[in-house]
Amino acid sequence: MHKLLKIFFTLLFFISVDGFTQQNELQHYSISDGSSNLSIHQIVQDEIGYLWLATNQGVFQFDGIHFSKRHKEDSKTIYAKKSTLYIGHSKGLTIMKGDDNFFYENKKINKIIPIQNNIFLATIEGINIVKDDLIRPLSIHTTLDFSIIYDIIYLNKHFYIASNKGFWMVDQLINPKKVKKISELNFQQLLQNKNNIIAVNNENGLYQINKNSKIQPIYEFSDIYSIIRFNEEIWMTTNDNGIEIINSNTYRFIRKINKYNSKVSDKLTSLFVDRQNLLWIGSSNGIYKYSSNTNSKASSLKLNIEKIAVNFTTINHTKSKKLKLSSSDNNISFSFKSIDFKSPESIKYRYKLNTKFSPWSNQSKVEFANLKPGFYKFIVQSKNRSLLSEKVSYDFSIETPFYQETWFYILIFSTLCLISAYIIEVRIKRIKKNNQFKIDQLELKNHLMSLEQKALQLQMNPHFIFNVLNGIKALGNSGKSEELNTTISQFSILLRSVLNNSRLEEINLKDEIETLTNYLELEQKMSAVNFTYSIKQELNNIDTEEILIPPMLIQPFIENSIKHAFNLTTENPKIDVIFEVKHQFLHFTITDNGIGFTATKNKKNSHKSLALNVTKERIQNLTTCNKFKISEIKENNEVRGTKIYFKIPLKTDY
Repeated sequence: MHKLLKIFFTLLFFISVDGFTQQNELQHYSISDGSSNLSIHQIVQDEIGYLWLATNQGVFQFDGIHFSKRHKEDSKTIYAKKSTLYIGHSKGLTIMKGDDNFFYENKKINKIIPIQNNIFLATIEGINIVKDDLIRPLSIHTTLDFSIIYDIIYLNKHFYIASNKGFWMVDQLINPKKVKKISELNFQQLLQNKNNIIAVNNENGLYQINKNSKIQPIYEFSDIYSIIRFNEEIWMTTNDNGIEIINSNTYRFIRKINKYNSKVSDKLTSLFVDRQNLLWIGSSNGIYKYSSNTNSKASSLKLNIEKIAVNFTTINHTKSKKLKLSSSDNNISFSFKSIDFKSPESIKYRYKLNTKFSPWSNQSKVEFANLKPGFYKFIVQSKNRSLLSEKVSYDFSIETPFYQETWFYILIFSTLCLISAYIIEVRIKRIKKNNQFKIDQLELKNHLMSLEQKALQLQMNPHFIFNVLNGIKALGNSGKSEELNTTISQFSILLRSVLNNSRLEEINLKDEIETLTNYLELEQKMSAVNFTYSIKQELNNIDTEEILIPPMLIQPFIENSIKHAFNLTTENPKIDVIFEVKHQFLHFTITDNGIGFTATKNKKNSHKSLALNVTKERIQNLTTCNKFKISEIKENNEVRGTKIYFKIPLKTDY
């Protein structure tokens, strides 16, 4: 009796020690997203080191500390290749590339199997292959092509296929020449054990298939959910009885891990061994990490640049480690990551951009804003306690903006010289015209008015030109290149049109409208008053290119409104121009919502009065039926603006 008690307490001691040891070897991580009845079907690891979990609640990413949900649908199987993730589910296949998802409808996928640089899909109706992001079925055998495929394994230069119609062997999956059915047994999972295959039958347990395709039972066990080879052992999870571990050589029982000897869930669903030789166990309430002194594996710390964003837009940085950016693409951010599941909380990073390294920190993302033009070399390094990763670098350059280039300064200087020469030339011509006017004062009145009008066209208000040039200079200094180019283009078009039109007695209405539009848009940019304008045409289907009018006929009235009709208290200042054809006459209407014509008289200078008077006389000399009229717009006895109306005979070039 005493001997039996001694044996009992000895066994109890070893059981308690074993339970204590297993408890310390297992570390639990809970997926705290509120999901209930979670079932982890498969665990894989990507190139960076993240673990990816295919579950009935979607796909989760795990870095050793945090879980993040990356896909919402129930996922049966998963496979990671470089920066691409393949997710199999009941509706087909989803391919994730960065932030982009591509869905391909297909039969339910039981397992994604990478073999010989190909990706095969075991589905409920035959085997498919993923090629160039397209899915196509493989024709192997009339029975297999319509069977449920559970698993595929490649060993000894043959493919072994587990299906609901037996166990098969083929020489190749693409255009096979030899297809053989080995057994009627239905196997749900296949595992390579050295040169043999271990096949799982959920009713009877484990079978071994040797290189001669001979099948024999090796271990009786039922309801095996997942199986894996780990450190000369074979681990098996079950739905309700924890983990069973057997020797991979003798297939003899070693130990069991369940709720009776450790704090582990009985419902364990998946197994995976990562690159650090850590065993991960999926369960209904998260995952467990199994580590011990016997399975620890020394590994270097790997660092990856995960994402690069330029002006907050992610770019593809994997094709090249050199990047050329324009001068406006001067905001860049880097996201980087090192993963070490043994002590993930101890990982720290440092980085530098051309200069000194930053202090070590937990920060895994850095942003650089408003970088100056030049060449940059970004270097980042990670460490986990005393273990250092290799330094990872990325080169990029930012181009110098065109307005800081030498050729641009030469262009601006040349342009200013040309404009100055042009202004001097215009001034000289104006003086000559005035002298000629005095000499030819006995000419006919109409000819005199024509010369006077040309003089007024050519002088185009030097104050306006001065304002535009100052505006161009301010835009260049502020770095607004697009607005600068637009302003220079508009100003050059306006000067050219004024110069061209000054030599003509008549121009078409289209050219006049374009000149007015350029003038108004420049005045909008330079004027202290923020006004709007509209130009309307009611021409009875006559093309504007066919209507001829004297040049610069209404510009003085518009300029008068801009300079004198509005003040800083004017509400929503606006100028409306209407061209209308009625009864063989071209009618002109210019309205503004300013302070009124009477009030503007006190503000006018001699130049503006002369311009208005000359333009008025030109209109009156064009026809006796001009009906030139300037009136004030009134509402409730209050002045609401000015209206200028006149008409001239309609003249066309056909």
